[in-house]
Amino acid sequence: MILAQTTREQIAHHVSHARSRVKTWRRRVNQRTTRVRLRNFTTALQTLHIEGRDTNQTRRVLRETRKTLETVPYGSIAIAYLAMQIGSPLIKFLALVLHDLATAFEAETAARSTQYFLWSIRSGQGSQPISGWDSLIFIVVYSSILLLPVWWLITRRWAQGAVHRNRATLRALDALYLCAETYQQLPGRRAFHLHDLDSALRRVESAVLHAHRHLGTIPRRSPRSAAARDHAALVVGALRAESLKIDIDPNAALPRLGAMLALLGERCAAGRVGAMLPEEFLTQATPISLTRTAIRESVHVAAIIAAAMVSAVGAASTFHALGVNDDLRPWLTIGCSILAAIFVGGWHRVSRLLELFPGR
Repeated sequence: MILAQTTREQIAHHVSHARSRVKTWRRRVNQRTTRVRLRNFTTALQTLHIEGRDTNQTRRVLRETRKTLETVPYGSIAIAYLAMQIGSPLIKFLALVLHDLATAFEAETAARSTQYFLWSIRSGQGSQPISGWDSLIFIVVYSSILLLPVWWLITRRWAQGAVHRNRATLRALDALYLCAETYQQLPGRRAFHLHDLDSALRRVESAVLHAHRHLGTIPRRSPRSAAARDHAALVVGALRAESLKIDIDPNAALPRLGAMLALLGERCAAGRVGAMLPEEFLTQATPISLTRTAIRESVHVAAIIAAAMVSAVGAASTFHALGVNDDLRPWLTIGCSILAAIFVGGWHRVSRLLELFPGR
């Protein structure tokens, strides 16, 4: 008995020592990551000569949104995996029922599809209904569909959701870093950086217009929402007006634009979505038309849907002419539709559909 107790104490000691080492290693990795992010932020402020401002909230966001092993949503992923394991018997049962119904009504295509689906989730039982490249493509498409919810989960819950809540601050900091890099370059070497800066500013505009939603402090039907949207439209108008001055005098416009982005990130980090920029930057600004923006986005969404439908029709005809297995045609058609939608509207617009899911 004494020997068994000694053995248990040794095992407990080794486990405690291993946990302590892992905890120390994770803390060291997080501290190194945080130091690098804070140093890059300080360097950008110094490069643009806008240091000396209050940046405590921005630095807090940089600490909270670090993407390290400690900020991975292990709990949410475990719950989702457990839900999939619990729901898998129900999915198998429904697939068996569908297979029996398809066989009874002599729907050969549906029967073969459910048969291959059952084989894919119960591999090793029976012979594979199809083989070769068809099965490989099916597995790739099927895996993508399964991984999409996981990607959404990690995007929403990474760093306890801080990455999603502080999207406006993070986008503003990305543009701020590009401002500093562009400012450091010689006039003849700024073309590539200016191109990237313009794309970053478009992402900042999108994040600013949806900052009150991402932050989660204003309900959708609250009267505060309209005031926040109007102010966001004015802020975006000020950013656009300042970005137009880059082509006139970049040496003067880049530091001023960087100061606006730094202030924008700091106030969004503090939750001040109704005062993202001070009045000195907004007095001469013209707010963008939210109606025009909504119409433009609606046209983009319509184009995405039309492209997906046309791609689906074209893919179905092409796969039929190529003699692709009937079991794979629905999956490949869905994949082609998604690719066409991303190609026409961009991944950022397609990914916004994920915001319709609960649990933001």
